[in-house]
Amino acid sequence: MAKPIKWLIVTSIAIVLVFSLFTFTLFKESRGYTQYHSESLMNDTSRLIGSFQRKQEVLQQIIQTRTLTQTQVELISEDNYTLINYYEDYNRLAMNLDRYENKGYSIVDAAFVTEAVFNRKIAEIQGTDQVKVKLDNEFLEKVEFLEAFNERCLNTLGKHVRGFVITDTSVEPTEEREELSEKGINEDFWVEILKRLDREAFEKQRDLEMLVD
Repeated sequence: MAKPIKWLIVTSIAIVLVFSLFTFTLFKESRGYTQYHSESLMNDTSRLIGSFQRKQEVLQQIIQTRTLTQTQVELISEDNYTLINYYEDYNRLAMNLDRYENKGYSIVDAAFVTEAVFNRKIAEIQGTDQVKVKLDNEFLEKVEFLEAFNERCLNTLGKHVRGFVITDTSVEPTEEREELSEKGINEDFWVEILKRLDREAFEKQRDLEMLVD
């Protein structure tokens, strides 16, 4: 009887060691996954805020000068695609984690509308020697609407973002930034950002669509 008991003990110990190693490996992989996505999240969120801020500055310049240049259109396009890339990456992640899924009008739809508005207008001088388009009151009203909408989105970011303080011209990290770079993906703030930006777009859907009708 001694040998079977000894064999059983050895087998049990081996099973416990294998299970412990497997559990530890999963823990390391999970921790690495969390830290990788959390660091990316905080960097991408900082860029997202900066893109909204720069777009706000450009829109205000257009209103003040009553003109539109190709450079301004390109800057707005870059900022739109920063938003689109952020949304696509983190909306997909939120869906995979069963934390958010939007099947209606989204902030990405609003970004494409903004893109279309300015691309159509700047096309008026493409193929000519003009460097800027003079804007009439009708188009300026569209820009004023987009500027106000962009400001609403900035305010939304300011209310729900964590790890940063948003000023009029900059994004300043807080003490919480470092901690969130390690486990921020487990928090709810980034999912709430997606939800709230989508809500801003949904509430203004008809007004946005009328800009390109």
